[in-house]
Amino acid sequence: MTRIYLDNASTTPVEPDIVKELLPFLETQFGNASSIHAFGQQTRNALELAREELAKEIGAKPSEVFFTSSGTEADNLSLKGVVLATLGKPIQIITSKLEHKAVLETVEWLEKKFGVAVEYVAHDAHGRLDLDDLKQKIRPNCLNLISIMHANNELGNINPIKEIAEIAKSYNAIFHTDAVQSAGKLKLHVDELGVDMMAISGHKFYAPKGIGAIYIRTGVQIESLLHGGTHERNRRASTENVAFSVALAKAFKQSQQNLQQTNLHAQLLQKAFLDSLSELNVPFSLNGDETNKLPHIINLSFPIPTEQKLAGDVLLLALDAAGVAVSSGSACTSGTAKPSHVLLALGKTEHEARASVRVSFSKFNTIEEVREAATRFADVLKRLL
Repeated sequence: MTRIYLDNASTTPVEPDIVKELLPFLETQFGNASSIHAFGQQTRNALELAREELAKEIGAKPSEVFFTSSGTEADNLSLKGVVLATLGKPIQIITSKLEHKAVLETVEWLEKKFGVAVEYVAHDAHGRLDLDDLKQKIRPNCLNLISIMHANNELGNINPIKEIAEIAKSYNAIFHTDAVQSAGKLKLHVDELGVDMMAISGHKFYAPKGIGAIYIRTGVQIESLLHGGTHERNRRASTENVAFSVALAKAFKQSQQNLQQTNLHAQLLQKAFLDSLSELNVPFSLNGDETNKLPHIINLSFPIPTEQKLAGDVLLLALDAAGVAVSSGSACTSGTAKPSHVLLALGKTEHEARASVRVSFSKFNTIEEVREAATRFADVLKRLL
């Protein structure tokens, strides 16, 4: 049985061309970028060229781009960094219940540890944010830090980042966006978006796992989370991962160049998958905003009877046994036996959330694969419906 991978919102395979780009730094160009000898300076030059390349792609200055180990670290650095740099002054964080756990758990920790005021923007049953509610939640006489993701990793919803940025600017708020899921699928230009901080992660756009980056606009005060060296201009102490930084920059540039082609392919895959489910008489409903979303993510609920109790990841395991890899939401919370916090926030019951899956495509998937996956979905669901 051929296994079909449709969990690309969790992680993408590494592009073969990107593997070739990073191999020299694992084999011959292995110097420590902080060393002053020729070996070190060779890798230092490669690191700074990667920084310049990434900065150019997002419309930033190289001095505003910092490499991290992941999108999660980038989110933590943004939120904790601003709060730690502002201790002793009134500060409020405004976010939403639909954010990735990297933001939600960081915000909860800051609230518990430092008493930071936290507000959550209202949204409708499709996950669309209420911007009037956002305005009402901004407090006078304090620093407001707004953190709203560019695109939702479970639903695919694209949030109105430019509009939020305009609101933030009008109230002198700092605006951070988690762009981990939109990177490689949408154009990311920091001035056009209007963001002050933006996090991305390489393994969402065909670079390796273990490398991310954060854009921090000049003038935003950030306290470092890691201490021990002057790396990343004193923002992140730790020997730089030059190989993966080069890979991230190359993969991001490649993804931006291929945006239209990649998104068109994803749209065709999505249509083929949904059409196949309909042709096979599989009942389903779509979660999220169907009109303003990323083309590579679909989140589906199936009307599995409540007496057919689904515990943990039963549906996912049944699909995996049928040779199809999908997820119930963020991979970072899989295996916890808890249903998706995003679907619960939309008003789904625990049973409805457990009877839902996220299917996500990549440029390497084919029409034939997704049609076969739909057939296997149908076989699995016939036993449950």
